[in-house]
Amino acid sequence: MTSFRKLFLLSLVTAFTLVSCGDPVNPTPVLSDAANLNSVSFSTVDNPSMSVSAHSTPCLGYLAVTVPEGSNISALKATYYVSDGAEVLIKGQKQVSGQTINDFSNIVDLQVVSESGKVKKDYVLYVKTGNASVDAQFYQFMNKHSVPGVSFSVMRGEKVVYTTGYGYAVTESRIKTTPDHLFRLASISKQFTTLCIMVLYERGMLGIDDKVFGENGILKKEFKTKGMEDMITVRHLLQHSAGWTREVLDPMFSSVRNGKTLDELLQWVLDNQNLKFTPGSNYEYSNVGFSFLGRIVEVVSGKPFETFLKEDVLKPMGVTDIHVGGGQDERRPNECVYYSQDGTNGYGNPMQVIAACGGIIASTNQMMTVLAHIDGRDGVPDILKPETLDLMYNSEIDPNADPSTNLRRYGLGWRRLAGYYPGAHWHGGNIAGTATIWVGNTNAGMSAAILCNSRSYDKSIDGDMQTMIRDLMEVFQ
Repeated sequence: MTSFRKLFLLSLVTAFTLVSCGDPVNPTPVLSDAANLNSVSFSTVDNPSMSVSAHSTPCLGYLAVTVPEGSNISALKATYYVSDGAEVLIKGQKQVSGQTINDFSNIVDLQVVSESGKVKKDYVLYVKTGNASVDAQFYQFMNKHSVPGVSFSVMRGEKVVYTTGYGYAVTESRIKTTPDHLFRLASISKQFTTLCIMVLYERGMLGIDDKVFGENGILKKEFKTKGMEDMITVRHLLQHSAGWTREVLDPMFSSVRNGKTLDELLQWVLDNQNLKFTPGSNYEYSNVGFSFLGRIVEVVSGKPFETFLKEDVLKPMGVTDIHVGGGQDERRPNECVYYSQDGTNGYGNPMQVIAACGGIIASTNQMMTVLAHIDGRDGVPDILKPETLDLMYNSEIDPNADPSTNLRRYGLGWRRLAGYYPGAHWHGGNIAGTATIWVGNTNAGMSAAILCNSRSYDKSIDGDMQTMIRDLMEVFQ
C-alpha cells in the first residue's frame, strides 16, 4: 500500500471517530429528564433549625406536611429534595431551596422542571400545624377510605386539647377543613333528639314510660294504630326496643318516603309494618323510632323540632352553630360538601324528614361543648340534673327484655358498655357522604369526635374509626 493511500485511510478513520464520539476531551453532557419531588422539609424564619419532612398522600393528590404548633406557616422556608439538576417553581418563580420564603397557609402549587427542561411535573403542598404522628394516622385513614375532609377534636376533662381539620371541606375550591366546619352527623343526631326528650322529662312535660300511641298516648291525635303499637313507650323508642325491624326495608332511608311528608311516612309505617316483637322485649335498631321521638318533641313542646333543640337545649350551653341540615343548594357558608362513593348519592336524603334520626349538622368544636355540658363533672355547668344524666346513660333494661340482647349495651339514645371506651357514652353514624363517631367522658375523662365528609362502603371504615378514636384519646390522656 502506498504512503499516500495509508495517510488517506487514517484521515477517514480519525474523522469518523470525531463525528461519532464527540470531543474526547470535552464530551457533550447528557441532561436528565427526571422531574421528581421526593420530599420537602421546612424551617421557619424564627426557627431555622426546625426541619419537618413531608408525609406523602398520593391518592389524595397532595403532599401533606405537619409543622409544630405555633409555627408561622405564612412564612416558611422549604428545602426541596428533587431529581438531580431539577428546579422548583412556584407561580413561575424559581425557588432557592432552603432560602426562599413562601406563605404556605393556603394550598401551594409547585412545578418541578427537569434538568433537561423537557419534563415538568406539578405537585400540591398542604401544610398545617399540629401533631405530626397524630396527623399521619388521619392521612392514612383518608387514603384508605378516599375521604376528602375530616374534622377532629379531643377533650381531656372539659378542656379541648387538640382540635384540627384535614384535607378539603370543599375539594372543588380546595377549602381546607377546619374543626369549625359543619358536617352531617347522621345517627349522632339521635343523641340530640334524646337531649330534647330529657329536657322535656326534667320539666315534667312527659314521662319516660309514657305511652306514645293509643287512647292515652302522646301522639294519639297525630297517628292511628292497629295493634301492639299502643304498648310502645318513650323508653322503648329511646332504647330501640319498640319492635320495628329493618330486615326488609328502612322507611326513613328507602324509596317509600318519596313524595311523603314526615307524618305521612310515619303513618305509612304504622299501616304497613308490623312489629317484630313485643315492645320492650328485645332490641332492633330503628330510625323510625327516633323519627317518632322528633314528633313527640314537637307535640309536647309546641315548637318545631329544630326550634326546640336550639332554644331549649343548645342555647343554655352557649352553642349557636348546630342545625338541621338541608340540600346541596341550602349548604351553610361554613358547611362542608358531601362526596358520594359506591354509587350512593351524598345529597339523596331529605334532611328535614330525617332530622330527628339523622339530619343534624355540627362541628367537632361545638360537639365538645355539648359533651362538656352533659358529663356530670364539676366545672362546666350541666344542662341536666345528675339523676337525669344517670337515667339517660344507665337506664335499666326493661324487666321483660331478654338479657342476652343488645339492650344491655344501649342506654336512652346512647351506646354504652363498650370495651374500647370504658365508662363512656358514645355513638357512630353513617349516611351517604358521611361517616361520624363521638365518645363522651371515658373513665379516664377523655372525649372526642371525628367527622368525615365522605364514606367508603368498605366495612372496615367503622371499625377503623372506632379504633382510631380510642387510640388518639389515649395519646392525649
